Amino acid sequence: MISTIFKKIDSKIPFYIRKIIDPEKGSINKFISDISKNIGSNKVVLDAGAGSCPYKKYFGHTMYESTDFEDIFDKSSKSMHSFICNLEKIPKNDNSYDVIINTQVLEHVENPQKVICEFYRILKENGELYLTAPLLYGVHGKPYNYFNFTNYGLKTMFEKAGFNIIYIKPRGGLFWQLSKEISIMLSYIYSQRKMLIEKIALFPFYVVSLLFCKFLIPFILYFLDSLDNEKEWTLGYECYCIKK
Repeated sequence: MISTIFKKIDSKIPFYIRKIIDPEKGSINKFISDISKNIGSNKVVLDAGAGSCPYKKYFGHTMYESTDFEDIFDKSSKSMHSFICNLEKIPKNDNSYDVIINTQVLEHVENPQKVICEFYRILKENGELYLTAPLLYGVHGKPYNYFNFTNYGLKTMFEKAGFNIIYIKPRGGLFWQLSKEISIMLSYIYSQRKMLIEKIALFPFYVVSLLFCKFLIPFILYFLDSLDNEKEWTLGYECYCIKK
């Protein structure tokens, strides 16, 4: 119930604040929002592994399609997709799309190299792939959570598929990663309490501390991240590749 309340509170917070207290979602949203502005209205876009289609709003000026797999995490969003498929075998002809976006999906497929090769196949010549993938992230979306990715691993997969890599950039550094872990820490531990007496005993501490862990501390850590020049302890990567 408390998590639901905080979700409602979070939805009322302006985006420029939310991207600071949740740099994971904020950085991905900014990445997709920025690239959408450079995609022409005549382009055919596939949102691969789109979930509840949170980025569809940015592609209203394009020919937007979305897909996800049969056991989609958000079952209620199933009907909104253009088609349902396993990304290892996309039921589309070669050279079908101008642009593919794929956000935080690659860790949920059993054969990521096959998926990257499928993206290459269905993209048109000079077609663009915009992809994000996690480096440091706990188990989620069970049981469909198989991998995390380094920039070197992503580079290898893109090159094997035949892509020309424009960039692979880290999404934040050590402080953004720390912010993510702190923000979920209390909810993660509290949800593991099975005995009612434990939940009751910890509840006041949980509620009071949540304010600091979800809002105040992440707000401070967001700005401290500029101290990390290497960014090898990053949340993950944003990638831009072109089909040769």
